[in-house]
Amino acid sequence: MDIKTLLYGITSYLMPFMPYLLQSPAGKAQPADAQAFMWAKLIMDKLKSGLKQRQSLKDAMQDAADCPFDDDARAAFRLQLRKIIESDDALARELSEIWTTMSAQGAGVDLDKELGSAKWLDTLNRNDDVLRRLEMVRLLRTGIQPEKIAAEFHTDVNYLYRVHSAFSHDGVYGILSGSNIRHWLDNMNREDPVLRRLEMIRLLRSGTPAETIAKEYNCIKEYVYRINDRFSKNASIGILTEEDFQKYRALNPQIVRISSFNLHGIHNDGLNNTLRFKHIAGELSANDPEVCLYQEVINGAGIQETSAQIAALMTKTTGYYYRTHYSYCHLYMDKYPEGVAVSSRYALKNPQTIDLNKDLVEGLRPWMERFAAAAEVEIYGRRFVFASVHLDHHEDPMVRYAQAEKLLKSLDLLYGESPYCTIIAGDFNDVEDSAVITYLKKQGYVDAYRGCHSTGGNTFPSSAPHTRIDYIMVRGNVKLHHAALILKEPSLSDHIGVYAVIE
Repeated sequence: MDIKTLLYGITSYLMPFMPYLLQSPAGKAQPADAQAFMWAKLIMDKLKSGLKQRQSLKDAMQDAADCPFDDDARAAFRLQLRKIIESDDALARELSEIWTTMSAQGAGVDLDKELGSAKWLDTLNRNDDVLRRLEMVRLLRTGIQPEKIAAEFHTDVNYLYRVHSAFSHDGVYGILSGSNIRHWLDNMNREDPVLRRLEMIRLLRSGTPAETIAKEYNCIKEYVYRINDRFSKNASIGILTEEDFQKYRALNPQIVRISSFNLHGIHNDGLNNTLRFKHIAGELSANDPEVCLYQEVINGAGIQETSAQIAALMTKTTGYYYRTHYSYCHLYMDKYPEGVAVSSRYALKNPQTIDLNKDLVEGLRPWMERFAAAAEVEIYGRRFVFASVHLDHHEDPMVRYAQAEKLLKSLDLLYGESPYCTIIAGDFNDVEDSAVITYLKKQGYVDAYRGCHSTGGNTFPSSAPHTRIDYIMVRGNVKLHHAALILKEPSLSDHIGVYAVIE
């Protein structure tokens, strides 16, 4: 006979007789059913030896005698009886034989009825940690007060909620080990209002009643439904408050990060270009630029646009979608179509290719065909205009001056004269005291790197930089926040990149 059946049978049989079995010898009262009482005394005689060694069993029997119809007294008696039976195989066999004989003579109890009226946890193993946690979760979801559940299971309310959260997240697997019950908020700030709202939504969608969630988070169930509805319509943005946005702006001021880099065509005859682009994209992504401007971009002759390749890698790395606008200039090494590009994680509006070859002052002409790639980008609700340039390398500096003049006129014509900020960046093929840089400064442009550093900034050649020909020039109602040189490895290009942050 299995232990569970024996336990429930003996406990249920003895309970009505406990007041008579434990009365003093002087007591004369006996139950009316003498035959049934005889079997009860026989069972008790087998248990008497255990009463001397186990005070807890004696106390449980006395409680049962005082309250023979109390469920808690019955459960306590059953628990102590289990302990003594499981520790004494001989006693278990003797009791099993008595019970079998009783059942054969019709003196047993209706176990189906007894087991059916018992709590499900009592019919299994009430001391099993996983079963206890399951019962805690069940009670919580049926609306029992959390404090009452915690008291019944001798724990605290916070632990009760942790168990419930782990179950809602991973089912039974989430509560298998008491020492490893985890909450996804453990490594975060549990008091963060946005995270708390997300957890409330998660609990609701895992099947937790809104009433239970409301108790845990000290709100009303209508609020739980409200934020769940907002989340359904607008995802995480829908559950943010104005206070949340203000906090975000305080931690993240309205800054714009810009980089400019000359890719040097295929560089080193195109060897390991894949690894080179991964390195470039990785370093750029670490700086998190809103807009990247490139020069000597290859697009053709069997090569996918190189700035687009970098943009795709940055998209995978940062999670922002970078798109590019490419403008062809001329052939590189008489084979590869080379040009300039603007790449942005915001939509590129009104992309333009600006001719820097014709209609230059005094009929000047560049040695090689040159164009600028330009586009408008809306950031923080304001219009920004970006232009990527690679000015001519003519020995006459006035050619570059004329190209800059033509560029500014074209930008004004194409984008109007009042964008919030205009950035011209790239390879100017000229030093900072040259005619072209002087002209741009007179037109209100500021050299971003020199605005942050009084010395340094050489960008060419990358193997031993001794001259400065790469710039980010800024005009607008902004403040220079930071500037630096990036992408300095000679294996990446013959130029060093430039990086600037404006606020």
